[in-house]
Amino acid sequence: MGLFDDTQYETVNFQIDVVTKKDQLHTLTITDEALGTMASNSNSDRMTFDFVPASVTNIQHDGVSYGIVTRVNTDADFTTPASLATDTVEYSASTGNLNFSAGDISGDVGEAITSTYTVALEGKKAAQHIARNIVKEIRANWRTDTTISGLFYPNKISNNPIPIDEDLGLFRQTLEYQFNAYNLGEDI
Repeated sequence: MGLFDDTQYETVNFQIDVVTKKDQLHTLTITDEALGTMASNSNSDRMTFDFVPASVTNIQHDGVSYGIVTRVNTDADFTTPASLATDTVEYSASTGNLNFSAGDISGDVGEAITSTYTVALEGKKAAQHIARNIVKEIRANWRTDTTISGLFYPNKISNNPIPIDEDLGLFRQTLEYQFNAYNLGEDI
C-alpha cells in the first residue's frame, strides 16, 4: 500500500502595471524626516530635504517646532541669517535647502533637525513611488494567509519603467512577481 496526496505545488507569475498621467498629482507626506544635526556651519553647509517640498508642515529642533517657516523661490532669495528673527526658518522651493536665523544656529547646536512636509509627485516619479509601495506591501503581508491555499515565497523578478506614451504624458512602471502556491485554480 502507498500514500496518495493530490496536492500540487505550483508557481504563478504576476505582472502588475502602475500607470500614471502627467497632470494627475499624487501627494506624498514625509513625516519626521531627519535633516541633520544643527552645527555652527549649517547655513554654509546647508541641510536639504530629500525631496523638494510642495508644502512644509513643520521643521523641528529636538521635537520643538520653529515658529515661522517661510518658502522662498531660490537660494538667492534667502534673508541673511543675522536679519532673520529667532525661531524662523526659510526653505528654497527650487533646491530644498534650509536657511536658519543666526540666533537659532548658535542656540540649537547639536540638536537634531526634523521636518514633516508634502511632496507632489506626477508622471514617472509617481509611478515609481506607487510601485515601491506595492513592493513594500508584498514584503510585509505575504505571510498573512496561513492556509494552504495562500500564495507564498514571493520572488520579485523585475521593477522597471516601460515606455507607454510619454509624449502624451502617460507613464508605466511594471512589476513582475513569482509566487508559489498549492493547487492553483482550485481555492484562489
